[in-house]
Amino acid sequence: MDQRRRRIANVLGVAFGVVLVIGFGLGRVMGGAPASPASCDDPTRWDRAAAEVGSDAAVVGPVAEVSTVAEVGGAPTFINLGNAHPTPERFDVVVYEDVRDELDSTPEQKFGGEEVCVVGRVRERDGVPQIVLDAPWAIEVR
Repeated sequence: MDQRRRRIANVLGVAFGVVLVIGFGLGRVMGGAPASPASCDDPTRWDRAAAEVGSDAAVVGPVAEVSTVAEVGGAPTFINLGNAHPTPERFDVVVYEDVRDELDSTPEQKFGGEEVCVVGRVRERDGVPQIVLDAPWAIEVR
């Protein structure tokens, strides 16, 4: 009887693990948000985001400039928070063409002159903190 209980416990444990993996995978495939502790409910200000490098975070700030660099691979659009490029005291949101095409309007129209909150992994490039936007839901006008 003891062996039977162990077998049942093992089967249930494996089944539970499979359900978790499938559930997470379906959520990503169907456009659901990945689990993240970051939320626009309590964001970090753009000028303090350097302290979040390497972490998932929500960052908020006024859009100072929106520009697209079409000649670079992926035709990235840079949404500069706080200050415009090339001022190093800024926060960059990088939106590549594939994600930009999913927005309901151009970044210039949607975000120009607004305050936005963006959620994602904070990285640093050339001394400037940034988030590369993974999906349209990860940025919102405040």
